[in-house]
Amino acid sequence: MKRILCVWLPRFPIQRLHCRQPELKTVSCILYQESGNRAQVVMSSRNVIDHGIRSEMPLAEAQALLESATFLPHDPEADLLELQSLAFLSHRYAPIVGLELSNDQHCLVLDITGCGHLFGDEFGLARQLVAGLSKAGYFAHIAVANTIGAAWGIARYGHGTASDRRLRSLPVEALRIPDKLVSSLQEFDLRTIRQLKALPRESLPSRFGTALTERLDQMFGDSEELLVPVSRSKPISAEWVTEDPICHPAAIRYVCEDLLSEILSNIRTRGEGLLHLTLNLKSEACAPTVLEVRLAQPTDSHRHVMTLLNLKLETTPTPEWLVALHMEASSTALLRVQQRNLFDDDQPTDEGDIQRLTDRLSARLGQDAVVRPMLLPEATPERAVRYEPLADFSAKLPAAELAVDLIRPLDLLPQPEPVDVISDTSGSPVKFFWNRQSYRVVNATKPERIATDWWQDDGSICRDYYQVETQNGSRFWLYRSKTDAWFLHGVFE
Repeated sequence: MKRILCVWLPRFPIQRLHCRQPELKTVSCILYQESGNRAQVVMSSRNVIDHGIRSEMPLAEAQALLESATFLPHDPEADLLELQSLAFLSHRYAPIVGLELSNDQHCLVLDITGCGHLFGDEFGLARQLVAGLSKAGYFAHIAVANTIGAAWGIARYGHGTASDRRLRSLPVEALRIPDKLVSSLQEFDLRTIRQLKALPRESLPSRFGTALTERLDQMFGDSEELLVPVSRSKPISAEWVTEDPICHPAAIRYVCEDLLSEILSNIRTRGEGLLHLTLNLKSEACAPTVLEVRLAQPTDSHRHVMTLLNLKLETTPTPEWLVALHMEASSTALLRVQQRNLFDDDQPTDEGDIQRLTDRLSARLGQDAVVRPMLLPEATPERAVRYEPLADFSAKLPAAELAVDLIRPLDLLPQPEPVDVISDTSGSPVKFFWNRQSYRVVNATKPERIATDWWQDDGSICRDYYQVETQNGSRFWLYRSKTDAWFLHGVFE
């Protein structure tokens, strides 16, 4: 059965402006559009609704009602490009991603058939997608259903599951029909889909046109609706070719600087930054040499990328008599926007220092040597973390971290070590021996049970963990197995 996920981004043009210009989040924004000699309001931020400003209102009237607002021209082309960029990033969650712009609403549509188990389930997929969009600065409503129409209707006008009963309770606007047709239905007091379904089907086309029955069939799966995928953007590349071969390192760097400037200039026009750069050195004497530069975070800094490229050129033997250099931005991502300071003499905190450090370490030591921990949905603590290269992790759409509200020791032993424990009548430890020392317990928490199912690879595990504090102020993490054997698993700092 096909499964469709719809992402509705409310007031997307306003959200896009807030992401690009964070200083606008604290002011009232009103978008307007000029048509001939007339200018009218297209959209406004939520904090101006109480002032009586609505869409299609003349601009002069809106300015009279709220002079303190910031009035900006509406740019639908920029909105579409930004929505397409989000669609490209959403390919991490589904192979087919399309756009749904019915009724001037900005929605992403993902075909997640067979993809839910990769994220635990469909809820886990949706949760990670929402978290990724939130980290990028966007607020979204998400719904999953069997059809595009049902998912769109639930995301836009409903909540909960897309059951048949739930779909029938939605308003007629959830059918993605024009506003004029909605008004015609309301004139006959037809306000919900349930009321439409109760009417004889053969009477609907003659009264309201075939568009209504077509949308009804698409919502309930009686008529197939194709999802048109957004084509991936072509990689940005630049090439230098010469008839007189070069071999001097200074000449190679000079050409690379020009190629990189061209690539970064094209990337900036899309509001993106560089994540993965590939340099192909072609020679007359031998096979081409390929150099790769991976970054921890997207950047458009020519100086930073060139520093990493120079490190690669210094540590990699380059062929002689180069006749062509081909540079390509293999991977890009939305560039993070940082709010400017009020005064020029303010010294901002440079959060890019850690990024530049990790990029240089990855270029010098190799990307597999610079890693970050990644939480896994595993019950046993020793298997709940894995390490991934930092550059590979950042190339993905930011995903939601697993929510861990439980207290865990920072110093977790690679493998639990057996200890001798003396316990009281309730089973709590009062004294234990470890590393040739004895420790008297003055405080112990209630046991926390961690268990796995019988079908796990390492069999069934049942442990009762205790956080204990000793007489000298040290804190340890002990557990008792199902065989009543005691182990030390971690030490609190």
